[in-house]
Amino acid sequence: MIDRAAVSEAFRRTLAEATARPCGLGKLPLVDGQPAEVPYLVLYPQGGPVGGAPLADASEDAELLYQVTAVAARTDQAEWMADRVRRTVLERTTTGDWRWPIDAPGVDVWARELKADAGTDDAGSAAGVVSYPQRFSLSASG
Repeated sequence: MIDRAAVSEAFRRTLAEATARPCGLGKLPLVDGQPAEVPYLVLYPQGGPVGGAPLADASEDAELLYQVTAVAARTDQAEWMADRVRRTVLERTTTGDWRWPIDAPGVDVWARELKADAGTDDAGSAAGVVSYPQRFSLSASG
């Protein structure tokens, strides 16, 4: 069985490490017990099907959906963060490996896809908050 919580935490860690910015899981990230300053990321698990193993295979399969929201003070900063997120999730090395692996115990995240890119939402810009949501699908076997 693929444990969703383990994949979510591994994805959150990868995003924080690769972008060098804090990333919360479904909430504002904390830094030293205090709310993070912008820019930061929030990772939202969105569900997705988990299938049982076929008769000839002992592996479980899952397509896990996530929204990664970049939160920034300005539109250019939100776009910069969104670019970093896309690179983190989709970029490969010259040998074809993922540049930023998502290492969850007992789970192989073998495919990744950008499902939606909503662009910036400047509705909160008067208050100094611009968001940029993106949705990704992670295909995994365990």
